Amino acid sequence: MKMRFLLGYLAAAVALPAMSQELVLGLSHAKTGRYAGVGVGTEIAVDIAVAEINAAGGINGKKLRIEKFDTGGEGKNAQVAVQKFVEDTKALGVIGPFSSQEAQVGFAAGERLEIVQISNSATAPGLTKDRKWAFRVTEDEGKQFGRLLKTMATKGGVTNKTAAVMYPSDEFVGKSLASWMPNLLEANGWKMVIPAEGFPTNATDLSPHITKLKGISPGVFAFAGLPEGTAKVMKELRRQGHTSTLIGGQIFADPDIGKVLGADGEGATFVSWYWWDANDRTRQFEKKFLEEAKKRGVNKSGAHHVDASVYDIVYVYADSMRRANVTGDAAKIKAERAAIRDNLMATNINGVNGKICFSQDHDSELPAYIIRLKNGQRTLLDSHAPDVCK
Repeated sequence: MKMRFLLGYLAAAVALPAMSQELVLGLSHAKTGRYAGVGVGTEIAVDIAVAEINAAGGINGKKLRIEKFDTGGEGKNAQVAVQKFVEDTKALGVIGPFSSQEAQVGFAAGERLEIVQISNSATAPGLTKDRKWAFRVTEDEGKQFGRLLKTMATKGGVTNKTAAVMYPSDEFVGKSLASWMPNLLEANGWKMVIPAEGFPTNATDLSPHITKLKGISPGVFAFAGLPEGTAKVMKELRRQGHTSTLIGGQIFADPDIGKVLGADGEGATFVSWYWWDANDRTRQFEKKFLEEAKKRGVNKSGAHHVDASVYDIVYVYADSMRRANVTGDAAKIKAERAAIRDNLMATNINGVNGKICFSQDHDSELPAYIIRLKNGQRTLLDSHAPDVCK
């Protein structure tokens, strides 16, 4: 009798679902593909944050673990990633998607599957508006470019108030930026000398596009694209004798931009929400990032602002999980995903990007650092404080 009771007890115990000893987050990142140059540091920054959190005791007594999915920078893969994290990995939340194009698709899937996603790179205006589960620790491209233009008016050193805009016509982010850049330039007193000029990313001969300037060197030449495309455009611009100052938004605020542009980029001015030398916290993060990148054979001049953001996102999740008393219990996963989302709106932590909080549209409010290239090196020209979260 006692034996039958014991066997029945053991069978019941085995049948009970094991309580997870880890809290799982998904990472949807662009390790390969078109954004690999920008996205290569995302995994490094995430791993640094996770190691720090786990070394300090984890979250609610449990270790944090990251499941990773490389989207290759493709929007359709961002949808596959979030579905995998929800159904297979049983993740509590997702870090990502990476680009604005991926976020359009991935955020929609996250709404349907009811899981939080926090992007570290998607900056196109309005991506999180009216969504319940989508958040960003990024800053709106339009707002940041406007801050850049304010600095150009006071510290830019450009007296010729004419402008031109060029962008890759087959790239989502470039087309998005080029749709409003000319209007914003004109609103800030710059006269457009030609309409925004698009070109295919793989174009080898850009001379016809630059020739449209008809010998007029605009005071500023705004490029809405990734660093590699910027280098091609600037090489042709200089070859045709133009002395325009290159300006751009956050999309090419890569720490390696000086290497990519070379002498053609002298004086280039752009905006970022992260500056490595802002304070002790940023300097410490920069040091850790470069050390870890070197260990992995990744040669970078510094951390990109998307790397700083993803580092902060891990801590944002950890903070929300603690306040939500998340357990990782499979039977409570839907409720705990919702609790994480609800607690995110009360986020108020100090990150490497400053104070992290979220607006009603689930966007963070970040600073702007106006950076100028001098002798191939990044220098800080100006800064703008973040808006207050409302």
